[in-house]
Amino acid sequence: MPEGPEIHRMANKLAKALEGKKLQHVSFFYSPIMDQEILFLNQEVEYVRAKSKALLISVGDNVLYSHNQLYGRWTVNLKTTELKPTGRTLRLELGTDKHVARLWSATDIMLLEPWMLSGHPYLSKLGPDVADIHTETSAIFGQLHEERFRRRQLCHLLLDQSFLAGVGNYLRSEILFDAQLSPFMKLSELSEIQISNLAHSVKKITLRAYTQKGVTVPAELYESLKSTGLTRREARHFVFTRDGEPCWKCGFEISHKRVSGRRLDFCISCQEVA
Repeated sequence: MPEGPEIHRMANKLAKALEGKKLQHVSFFYSPIMDQEILFLNQEVEYVRAKSKALLISVGDNVLYSHNQLYGRWTVNLKTTELKPTGRTLRLELGTDKHVARLWSATDIMLLEPWMLSGHPYLSKLGPDVADIHTETSAIFGQLHEERFRRRQLCHLLLDQSFLAGVGNYLRSEILFDAQLSPFMKLSELSEIQISNLAHSVKKITLRAYTQKGVTVPAELYESLKSTGLTRREARHFVFTRDGEPCWKCGFEISHKRVSGRRLDFCISCQEVA
């Protein structure tokens, strides 16, 4: 599933193609919104925004809400680009004079009036959006000091979107590695120094993933690893999907566990996992 950085990058790409432009072509193929194209046709796109793992497109008096979940994907092409077979199901098309934005395979799509956003069952429960450049580290500190989260293990807590929105499997593993914290510690067991380290790691790793297109190791290390013949997948993370491989920092073997059916990777040595 795409995480916060990927959705925010996609929102920026869509915004460049759509914002301030009039929609000359609109097609909805997803049954819950089918036959409502008239609401968007010949209307100007006011904004495109990411909110955690959801994407919002405001047009006229309505907002198109979509959540990619596991299989959804947005694409943007020039109007003249010939489409190639994708194996995906086309859900909708939004076309300007130059570009066409398409949403494929998603199943969580709806049209909302602006006042409905604050009460939406997903949007209304989100914590601070860690991939939003306007989210300050102080907001993350605030969540880390909330009493209702203190009894939770970090490995579970970081995936709770009401705690910090936009964190998924790879960010969780990489953030905890950067903060040098065991995934199995409870928030209440952290010292103030560890809480500070975690807050800064959340911001640093998420921003790095956003600017480096999903790569969470520093750019210099990434290029060095790639120069040895490693693929992007092999070089992009410190621990995630690297189980059985040596830690880039200490050389200890990276460990892997399934926690509530979700992948979790960590270094027993660097993160002092008991």
